[in-house]
Amino acid sequence: MNIFTLLLLLFTIVLYVFLFMTRKSIVIPVLQKRRMYPTYLFLTFLILWIGFSSWQDLNERIRTILAALIMLSFLLDKKGFTEDSLLLFSLDNRGIPFKEIERVVLYQEESGLIKLNYFRKDRRGPILMFDYPLTEMVVFLSTHLVEGTKLEILTKDDEPKDGR
Repeated sequence: MNIFTLLLLLFTIVLYVFLFMTRKSIVIPVLQKRRMYPTYLFLTFLILWIGFSSWQDLNERIRTILAALIMLSFLLDKKGFTEDSLLLFSLDNRGIPFKEIERVVLYQEESGLIKLNYFRKDRRGPILMFDYPLTEMVVFLSTHLVEGTKLEILTKDDEPKDGR
C-alpha cells in the first residue's frame, strides 16, 4: 500500500467514526426520505463492478473498496436536534446553536407529520419534516430554546379558506 491508499483508509475510518458519533448525538431525527437509498446502493455496486472488472493490483483493489465504502457513507446521513443545536447534515460539526435561533414555526399536517421552520439572523432556514409527536416536540423546544424565542404552532384550522 502506498501513502495515498493509507490516507484514503484513514479518511474513511475517521469519516465513519464521525458519522456514527453524529448519529448517536441526535435526539429528535428529521424524517428521512429513503428514495435516494437505491441510488447510493446502485452507485456503490457500480464502483465495485467497474473496479473489479479490470485487472488490478492489491493497492487498486483496496482503493476500490474504500471508494465504495465512502459512497455507502451517504446512507448514514442523519440530521435533527441534538441537546444543544440543530444539525442540518451529518458532517456539520457545530450545527446551529439554539441560542442563535430567533423564531420557530411548527405546522402539523393531517397525516401527523410536523413541518418545522426556523429563523436565524432574520433569515429563514430550510423546512424540516419530523415524524414525532407534536407535544413532545414543543416540550423539547421550549426547554432547549433560549428564553424569549418565539415558538409558533400552526394547525390546519389556521390556513386561509379562500385558497391563498
